[in-house]
Amino acid sequence: MPNPEKDQTIASLTSLASREEYTGLDGDGDKGPALHQRTRIGRLDLELVEPHRAFTCSWKRTSSIHDASYALVFPLTGCVAFSQDGRVGIAMAGEYVLLSELAFYELSTDKAARFLMLRIPAAELRGRLVSIEDHISRRFKPNEQMTRLLAGMIGNVAELFIELPAPNPQALATEVISFVALTIGSEDRGAATDVRNARYHLRRRIVDFIEIHLGDQSLSPKKIAASSRISLSYLYSLFTDNETTVSQFVQTKRLQRAYEILVADPKGHRTVSEVAYEVGFKNVSHFSRCFSRHFKVAPRDVRQAPEAAPRPGAAEPNESSSPRLASSRRAFGSPYWDVHKQELRETV
Repeated sequence: MPNPEKDQTIASLTSLASREEYTGLDGDGDKGPALHQRTRIGRLDLELVEPHRAFTCSWKRTSSIHDASYALVFPLTGCVAFSQDGRVGIAMAGEYVLLSELAFYELSTDKAARFLMLRIPAAELRGRLVSIEDHISRRFKPNEQMTRLLAGMIGNVAELFIELPAPNPQALATEVISFVALTIGSEDRGAATDVRNARYHLRRRIVDFIEIHLGDQSLSPKKIAASSRISLSYLYSLFTDNETTVSQFVQTKRLQRAYEILVADPKGHRTVSEVAYEVGFKNVSHFSRCFSRHFKVAPRDVRQAPEAAPRPGAAEPNESSSPRLASSRRAFGSPYWDVHKQELRETV
């Protein structure tokens, strides 16, 4: 079923920032599209992002599990659109979405959005939840009560420690990670009928086959179906579940792989043409058009060093400096948290 709010959000995207550009932002708001504060609590990274206008952020995959993190995103106001592994969705204020740095993902917001992002080392969550990958991209329905508790905890941690150091950061990080795992584990698995059954595992095998053979220019739905010994119609139905087609999924994967290659090659050892052919495109012009339309930046520009070229969609210079973020006491309120604090005061 069409989602007008999601379509409107995605249609309003105006800029793109790579991982390095995004995490390099500071609270002055004059070096990129977002006002930004971050802190480290033990082994956790906590960030507050307040873009003031629609923007998109793409994260390239991290190859090693030891270097990777899971990103837990909490919208405070507005909404955040996400995309990973062929799944897309919208997270509203008071909700969360879990994303993995072990695969390419994208985040985009409307201009009213403010959100917190908590990065947790992948090994930490994998050690607590065996099936953590099943929870990526909101496959299951979150538990409402646990979500409220978790959002309140993260909001309070940010309010107290975004500017001041935590007294015992490693111990606090352990407690936060444990509660995150508890909340994720409380999600309703029954709400997603395709998980932990043959259909779900079949789709995972197909995705793995596609990723291995992205460079094969003759890769087609017929070849993909034959690899799993299923009919074309059944293959199409597997991707219809996630509101996409086989061809769209393959093209998106190819574009994401190309993005990763280009960003990892800032000195241009490989030409755009070589990258296009490497990821399975037959025509360089078609590749460039698709890449520019998907990422809002030309492939030749995405790998330029930050000092050599402006960030795509960067804010226009302004004579007056942008205001700093509001004080943390005013910045982290959630729609329900303030209400409950008011009720508590009235009870006392």
